[in-house]
Amino acid sequence: MNEKLSARRLAIVPTTHCSLNCKLCGDFLYGPVERRHIPLKDVCRDIDACFDLFDEVVWLQFVGGEVFVYPDFDKLLRYAVRYMDRFERLIIETNATIFPNPEEQEALLQYGDKLSIYISNYGQLSRARNQFVDFCEKYNIECNLKKYHDEDQYFGGWIDNTNPHDLKEPGYVLEANARNCPQNRIKNMHVYDGKLHRCANSCFMLEMGLFPPKEGDFVRLRDTSVSRDEKREIISQFYEHARRSCRYCKQKYMDILPRYPAAEQM
Repeated sequence: MNEKLSARRLAIVPTTHCSLNCKLCGDFLYGPVERRHIPLKDVCRDIDACFDLFDEVVWLQFVGGEVFVYPDFDKLLRYAVRYMDRFERLIIETNATIFPNPEEQEALLQYGDKLSIYISNYGQLSRARNQFVDFCEKYNIECNLKKYHDEDQYFGGWIDNTNPHDLKEPGYVLEANARNCPQNRIKNMHVYDGKLHRCANSCFMLEMGLFPPKEGDFVRLRDTSVSRDEKREIISQFYEHARRSCRYCKQKYMDILPRYPAAEQM
């Protein structure tokens, strides 16, 4: 494959541990997906593999779970800085329940004006929110707060994508809906424990054992039996047609699904 391969959004998931226990968690962390930390050396290895495969990364993201419960997050940030000239922005997504420790703060500041912090603001649950805002103001960091409490919640609140099951859509309907899925439109790839997926739902539905793995739906980053060119070819076709996870996922209907208050705790 000779064409340039670009990742619009590349989300690295170092942990599925979280400081909250949300009933409608979109990553199924309320039970079906095991909460665990991926060893630092493995996350770093996956980052290396991604930057070997992609010619360009627009947004490099660290997401969870909650990234600030990851015990080696400062070390992970210091490792990824070696690729600073290979991506446009570093996005940190957090629920603002935990403020970074001094080592993490120092590691974050290495990214200068490339750093953005995206806060899902859950009101009283996001008890470190004001500390984050002050930190961002002090160091001139872009801070994006998405309001997920009380009235007028971001995008009206959350959808209910729990209890995923085969929606039994006819093939042509599935393909049309998958093409219009918000996950398809934003092209938010996820990396978790050695696998690169086209979206979070593909990643976590596979993790919960909802269906057997299907080769071509994701890339095994650590698999040396598949060539670099073969992996790049698979990635280039990620969004060409529906994947197995699409059969089970209601996010395709996000624009018309009812909304619920975000982050209600179990």
